[in-house]
Amino acid sequence: MGKIKIITDGAASLPQFLVEKLNIGVVKIPVTCDGEEIPSDDLQEFYGVLEKGKMPKTSAPAPGDFLEKFKEACEEYDTVISILISGKVSATYQSAKLAREMLPYEDIHVIDSNNISMATGFIVMTAARKAIEGCSSEEIITFVEKVKERVGGMVVLPTLKYLAKSGRVSQVKALLGNILSLKPILIINQGEVKVIDKTRSVGTSLNKMLELTYKRLGDSRLQVAVIHSNAMDKANDFLEKARERFNCSQSFITEMGPGLAVHGGPNMIGLVWMEEN
Repeated sequence: MGKIKIITDGAASLPQFLVEKLNIGVVKIPVTCDGEEIPSDDLQEFYGVLEKGKMPKTSAPAPGDFLEKFKEACEEYDTVISILISGKVSATYQSAKLAREMLPYEDIHVIDSNNISMATGFIVMTAARKAIEGCSSEEIITFVEKVKERVGGMVVLPTLKYLAKSGRVSQVKALLGNILSLKPILIINQGEVKVIDKTRSVGTSLNKMLELTYKRLGDSRLQVAVIHSNAMDKANDFLEKARERFNCSQSFITEMGPGLAVHGGPNMIGLVWMEEN
């Protein structure tokens, strides 16, 4: 049975300790401002740019970025499985498919997770664990398709001004009414981000997010991640509430990468889960 490498993209929001522990390859999301590149792993510089009132731009990795990562992996591994954020919200998946076509004689599988952020991250984590356990590529791919149905997430936006600047506000405007005064709760649904509820304060929206998640999942055994954008203290507080509310086998905090944070700005808090068997 051949060695298998799992590769994802930076928008999966995987914490670095799990990337290293599970030997996951990550293709970074390009971030620029005024024509200059901002290192995607330098979040302080990224948020500094936002605080100055500038609007960074993100884009999907180029096919060449995936090509380089695939070639590197194929030198050591027999098979590459690349699991990426939803093709409905990013061209990342298409870039990876183009890169795969440039390496026709290599065993490379490119999979659309139909999810974003740590919902994709949980799928990637489970695939990486299966690879470490020695499962075949066919077994891992079959398992990934099943896990897609067991992950999900919600996020609370404290402001919509960054969404408006990024050009994405039109996708949710009709559902929000007076958008400036509302704190929407967004949900990942079939590869897209949609408004599921809205309140007049961030605290109320966070509590509502817990309530909505519990209605969906009840006392199911879960792996849970609290995701945030430059809001570690709030994330710690929310993680404690999540641990009290849900039946967690594993729980941790991770920070959103610039590819997601650019659309919501700082102080976003989200809850992402994976139901266990």
